[in-house]
Amino acid sequence: MIMLDTPFGSEYHLGMSVWNKILLGLICVISLGFFHAAARTVKTYQYWANKANDFEKRLKEVNAEIVSLRTADHKSPRADKTIGVQQLRIDLGRVLANRGRIWPRCEKQKAAVAPSGTMEVKVSTEESVPNDKMLLYVFEEGDDQLPGKYLGEFYVKAVGEKQVVLASTTQLVSSLSKHVTESKSPWVLYEMMPTDEHEAFANLTEDQKNWFANLPGDQKKWGLVDKSERPLRDYLEIFRTCEMHRTLFADRRESASRDLSYLEAASQEAKNQEALAEKEKTQVKKELDWAKAELTAVADLFASRQDRLKEFQMLVKDAIAKNHEYAQEIAKLQKDASDKIDSRMRSMAQFGSRAN
Repeated sequence: MIMLDTPFGSEYHLGMSVWNKILLGLICVISLGFFHAAARTVKTYQYWANKANDFEKRLKEVNAEIVSLRTADHKSPRADKTIGVQQLRIDLGRVLANRGRIWPRCEKQKAAVAPSGTMEVKVSTEESVPNDKMLLYVFEEGDDQLPGKYLGEFYVKAVGEKQVVLASTTQLVSSLSKHVTESKSPWVLYEMMPTDEHEAFANLTEDQKNWFANLPGDQKKWGLVDKSERPLRDYLEIFRTCEMHRTLFADRRESASRDLSYLEAASQEAKNQEALAEKEKTQVKKELDWAKAELTAVADLFASRQDRLKEFQMLVKDAIAKNHEYAQEIAKLQKDASDKIDSRMRSMAQFGSRAN
């Protein structure tokens, strides 16, 4: 290297050496950044490679689950004892074939009690009811939050364009009549009463089974026992029996209410009689006190009169004795006078005979 002999030569070489060190330091620092970026790139590749493997594994599981959801049946159910869509469609078709016709989303327009005591209801329907005189079983449309109520057994009395007049087959008890008149939900009309099936409670989850396990008594049979053990229920017979018992209960309740009214009236009358007796008792007590006061006064008067009577008796006795004495004296005087008169008369008679 040719070194220029200048005044600034040594300073120039010293400055270049410093800048080379600075450049080398910057290269090292930048190399560390690139090394970190390369390490992050490798880490990211490994992460997404693992994710891709997991997604491929999950995709296979989901595809298998989709196949299971599509093809599982009663003989080969899924792991959670549920069945697939194809079997559900077959079961649904069988259920729809056995349930008869239904008329959903019916709206109550007017409800009134006929003179015969039956309930007549005018209902609007989206589909016309084909003929009259057919029996229909009426329910409210409900959901999980607000289940619908059974409203009763009706027959078609009259049919119009997208409306029908229903009449109850029996005189509805007060509870059913109240449900019909106060119902505001859409109605569902069933040609046949819904039937009970084992499949209704066959595919319960563990939480549902635990919920059923906490129910008392025979209610456990609804979902926990084997199909062959749980008896199927005839809902039509149950509803009719319940309606009969409600009717009997309503009659007994009305009879008990009447008896209670009679007893309350009799009790009130007894209370009135008791109040009147108390009033009479108070009056009689006052009269008794007055009579006792009069009796005391009369007794005092009687005692004073007894003393006066004794005095009068003594006076009368003395008067009688004096009267007796006076009578004896009068009798003596009368006898003396009579003797004197007789003596004078004899004297006069003797004198007269002599004169003749």
